[in-house]
This record gives sequence, structure tokens and C-alpha cells, in this order.
Amino acid sequence: MRWLLAVCALGACGDNGNHSDAGDGLRDTPIDGDPNNPATLLDTGLCTDAACTQIAPGIKAYKPRFELWADGATKRRWIYLPPGTQINTSDMDYWQFPVGTKLWKEFAVGGTRIETRLVMRIGAGDTMADWFYVAYVWNATQDATTPEPFGVVDALGTPHDVPSRLMCRGCHENLKPSRVLGFSALQLDFDNPDPDELDLPELVAQGLLTNPPSGARSGSFPLPGDTTYQQPALGYMHANCGHCHNPTSNVFLNNTPMKLRLTVGNLGQLTSTEPYTTAVNQNGKAIGGLMKIVDPNKPDMSIMIYRLESTNVSEKMPALGTEMLDPTGDTTLRDWINHL
Repeated sequence: MRWLLAVCALGACGDNGNHSDAGDGLRDTPIDGDPNNPATLLDTGLCTDAACTQIAPGIKAYKPRFELWADGATKRRWIYLPPGTQINTSDMDYWQFPVGTKLWKEFAVGGTRIETRLVMRIGAGDTMADWFYVAYVWNATQDATTPEPFGVVDALGTPHDVPSRLMCRGCHENLKPSRVLGFSALQLDFDNPDPDELDLPELVAQGLLTNPPSGARSGSFPLPGDTTYQQPALGYMHANCGHCHNPTSNVFLNNTPMKLRLTVGNLGQLTSTEPYTTAVNQNGKAIGGLMKIVDPNKPDMSIMIYRLESTNVSEKMPALGTEMLDPTGDTTLRDWINHL
């Protein structure tokens, strides 16, 4: 409940579900319904029935390589591209999606679906008005949904808070011009073991990228460093911190010039990646008597760990979308710092 009440003026967004036939392609059939304000999840075109036991043709599931922590909720994700369109990947770090693109993210707690969020591009410009955000909350019998543009605290009697539309903007509008989190070159550049879920090789094979990386195999953008400490930490920061800590974000422009979102052009050497150049051995705003954002071999002296573990709402990071400490993420970052 804390994050919803404390930062409702800032924004938040953050996935679940049954797996059904998603169709043979990503652009098989157009989706009907009101493009600007669907009354139910069914009206968004995701499903063929109100209980969403069957995913509509032309929609594909996907999963990012590095997941965003959501207080232990399990998540499922889908994407729809209008027929004949491509994702503009002329800037491989900031994909731009065609008008009519829809992405859904479902959250479940204890096996019960709580909400399914919709992000939809409704205009061709680069303003907040060109994107539509809303969360659909499931009923107790799991057979109907209602939109909740103002959010819900402790939905369905769980600790899970459904974000308001304003809070969704608070995260997505910090990654411009893309605004889509988790569906990107680095996040899809792996061999997804699920044949029904999209990955970068499949996007290339289907011709869905305007400027595809060469070849259709995974590993187009390999992360530097070892797979025990360094790559997991880089991926964790990219997924959980990078949508705010990047040069397009108001957080970066008005507050903290730290870059925790990786870019494909700076993966050649570990020490050239953004987290190394802007966080490791760099002074931050002193907090709790600490000075360095990341103090090598000293996680307890690092502002990053202090803020990750803090229970003070004004200090805790991530600031939005979570109330509980991610124990795996905490261990991942501590291990990384201990091995710098």
C-alpha cells in the first residue's frame, strides 16, 4: 500500500496468466474495439472471452531476459502490432512502436489474477497524449474485469496495489521516445526456451524490425563480464532501475545524472558500461553518512545498497511499483559490489 499512497503524484507501472494459442504470427488479424478507452479487458482485443482463457489470434506472448521485480507477483506479457507495420529500430536502444501497438502485462498473486495492464500507442507524436495506459482489475471469480484508472490499494484482499493511470505514466514517460519497458533489443536477445514466446531472433525472422541486427540468432548484443556476478547485476539494474536512470528521464535531468540502463554501443568492455562509468566509485548525494553510489568491495558503504534496502519511503529504491525488498536482487547487487 505504501508506494501507491506515497508517490501517487509521481507514477508507477509494472504482468500473469493462462497460456493459450497466440496464433502463428504477430500480425495475423486486426483487433476490433474502441481504440481509446476499452470498457473491459475483452474489449482491448487480448482475449476471445471475458475470462481470458483464450488469447486472440495475432497476439504473441513474450518474456524479457531480465525481469522487473513486482513484490513476488508472477507475470505474463503479450504484444500486438497492427498488420503491415514494423518496430522502428533505427535507434537500437530506444525502439519506437507503430500507432496501434498494444502491450499487456498480467499480475497474479498466489495463483490469482489481480490485474492486467494495457499500454497502447494511440497517436503518431511524441507526447504523453499519444499513449494510453490503464489497468484492468479481475473480479473474485476470475471471469470479468473492470478498468481502474485511479488504481486500487490492496486489490482482491492481497498486498498488491494496482497503479493509477498517472502512476503508469510516471514510469513509462521516463523512457522516451520508446515508453515501452521490457520489450527491447537487450531484453529479448536470448534464446527463449518457450517456442510460443517472442525473442529477438524471431522478430528478425518475421521482418518486424526496420533495422534488424545481422543474423537471426541470439547473442547480437552480448553483455560483458562473467555470468556469475557481473552480467546478472548489469541485467538487474537495466530492468529495475534503467527506466528512470537514463538520459531521457526527468529523474536524470532534474535529479541524479546516473545511467543504469545499458546501451548496445557500450557493451565492449565492462568498465565502459553506464553503471560502471556513472555509479562505480562515483560520489552521489550523501545519504546515511555514505558518499559513493557504488563503493567497490563495500556494499554496506554504497548508497545503492542503502537505498535498495531502506524502509524509509523517501529513500527507498525503486521509488515506484514495489513495497518489498527483492531478496534475489539484493544478493545480486551485493555480490557484484563485493567482486568489483
